[in-house]
Amino acid sequence: MESTTKPIVRLESETQLRIYMLPLRQKILRTLHILGTPATAKRIADMLSLSPSSARHHLLRLREIGLVEHDHFEMVNGIRAEYLRPADVTVSIGTNTIDALSEDREALTAAMLAGVGQRFQEALADQRERGIVDPSVFCGDFLGGIAHLSQEDAQKFYWMVRDFLDTHATPRSDSDTAWEFALIMYEVNK
Repeated sequence: MESTTKPIVRLESETQLRIYMLPLRQKILRTLHILGTPATAKRIADMLSLSPSSARHHLLRLREIGLVEHDHFEMVNGIRAEYLRPADVTVSIGTNTIDALSEDREALTAAMLAGVGQRFQEALADQRERGIVDPSVFCGDFLGGIAHLSQEDAQKFYWMVRDFLDTHATPRSDSDTAWEFALIMYEVNK
């Protein structure tokens, strides 16, 4: 019951994983996704306090592994600027693969989850500071627990969520805003 909404980029080699794992490149990819529109290396550099050449280098490395792609060129102040966008793909780092890179994959997974958790806590603190405490306004949530599912229902749920998220990976209207998420789901060993 696998979905075909997005192509999957499988990062299988050590080189591919090293390119992807670098925290700065993770931050660049996240920034591109949050923007929701193509951006120049200069814009990314300005947003992340990098030099334009450094941002360009990292964007090109991400393009090498299929996670960033060319959108268009534009003349900006007499310079031909390339606009890049995140590729509309699902990234697979092969967490179910057992090989020499397994520990690296586990470390990347832990770092990514910790990052989402930290940013969630920061968003909650920011909402409190700004006085956003209206329970009728959804500002985010954390759910945890146990669900009892058949293998078929577990797959159905997984692909339902994946398909929904895939169709909302880019803004569809001016009122759309970026929401970060992390979903962990696994079968419990009793």
